[in-house]
Amino acid sequence: MVILSFLILFFSLPAYGANNIPIGVYLSMTGPAAAWGQSEWKGIKTANELEPFFKKSKVKLILENNDSRPEDAALAVERLIDKGVKAIIGPVTTTNALAGLAITEKHHIVDIIPSANGLRLTDNKKYAARICFTDDIQAKVMAQYIAPIYKKGIIIEDISQDYSVDLTHFFNSAFERYGGKIIKIYQINSGDTDFSAIITRIKRLKPDFIYFASYYRETALFARELRQFDIKIPLFSGSAASTNALIKIGGKAVEGLTFTDDYDPGITFTKLGKRFAALFKKRYGKLPNSAEALAADSYLYLIAEAEKVGFNPDKLGPAVRNGEFKGASGIINIRNGKTYRSVVIRRVENGKFVPIALFSP
Repeated sequence: MVILSFLILFFSLPAYGANNIPIGVYLSMTGPAAAWGQSEWKGIKTANELEPFFKKSKVKLILENNDSRPEDAALAVERLIDKGVKAIIGPVTTTNALAGLAITEKHHIVDIIPSANGLRLTDNKKYAARICFTDDIQAKVMAQYIAPIYKKGIIIEDISQDYSVDLTHFFNSAFERYGGKIIKIYQINSGDTDFSAIITRIKRLKPDFIYFASYYRETALFARELRQFDIKIPLFSGSAASTNALIKIGGKAVEGLTFTDDYDPGITFTKLGKRFAALFKKRYGKLPNSAEALAADSYLYLIAEAEKVGFNPDKLGPAVRNGEFKGASGIINIRNGKTYRSVVIRRVENGKFVPIALFSP
């Protein structure tokens, strides 16, 4: 009788506790985008510590690694759904998000995306929203910033990443619209390490600047090789540069690199932003960067909207796709899945990221 009672008790235990709300997270904890994925996980954990409850139930985070690959992103989402999560946060990149969203939409699971910038990623979706700006917006802002100063440039495009292909298209169009000229687009792939052949051609073309639509690793390695060839022209980039790994890999070669971003801890003007930055610094000994803040807002926005309508996806989906939120990273407006927010221009100075301009939508 005692053994039977024990078995009944054991098998009747719920997977995450009677009062826990399981929220899935899938990020690039390894692979080419690991620096962003690991940073975003810190941001989400800090946000969970800041706001640990949904009503009176504790929120349980369940992490799956997607190894920065779309096929693993799809598998990660499937594993999270099998574990019974109420909603999902992630991933880092547009390529992985495209794979994951096909599954979340099919299963009616709300997904809040922290940092994937691809323009039409959330178009015609019912259960997806994102916190970051889109590639068309950051391309336009940087083109406006560069065009009055420099007239001819080169773009480095990573053809293995949807983010880069998207950003290349929008920056090329915007820069020419503002009177500039892109004289050449050079294509690379994630994982490339030798750029000497391209750099030899760049030296002959003598552009005014180089715009990197690539991720932080390739941007940093390319910048290092440029300096080895004694090419010292201005360098610009999209938001994928916004990780300390850029400086760690690139060192002095990325000094002066200027890029668009969603956030800078020196421009924190919401109460939630100040609370988040203080707790993050207490936990990790430094202020948060863009990846951490965007990921934190993915969690905080999800919980805030769920507090209003619950986790029923047919109510939560429309809510997250049409909301306004004063988050850790700033003020976010989402209309039919399209995100509107300010754009910060930052520069690497003395081994740190420094804000130099702020553009409002």
